[in-house]
Amino acid sequence: MRSERTFQIWEYQVSHGQLLIRSPKAPATTSSPEFATNIDLVCLGVDYMAVPAILHGLELAEATPDEVQSLEPLLGRVVLPKKVRMLVSQGRRFPIVAVSFDISENDWDIFESPFEFRSRFRSNA
Repeated sequence: MRSERTFQIWEYQVSHGQLLIRSPKAPATTSSPEFATNIDLVCLGVDYMAVPAILHGLELAEATPDEVQSLEPLLGRVVLPKKVRMLVSQGRRFPIVAVSFDISENDWDIFESPFEFRSRFRSNA
């Protein structure tokens, strides 16, 4: 996944280690086009993240072996490579260690959350 849109740490729930990084939908302005949908990166079972609050452009990438190994002293244990993704923005790489990573696009209100039951199973009313 790669996008030139701006993403933000939108929501973090400590109790379940749930992280939402969102590029929200927005009307057109003199400096940017309209974005009719949100792009959401949902991370579940987050153990570690070193991510700035705002990312201008985003690519989700696999971690290199050296990047995975550098996380082990920080966490005090062996880190499985499949649990590490790097957020790449403006040439910089930011790690997230989590159980799962999911990218989706939706037309929800910008304050709706994928962590709320009503967001996943809302009616068409």
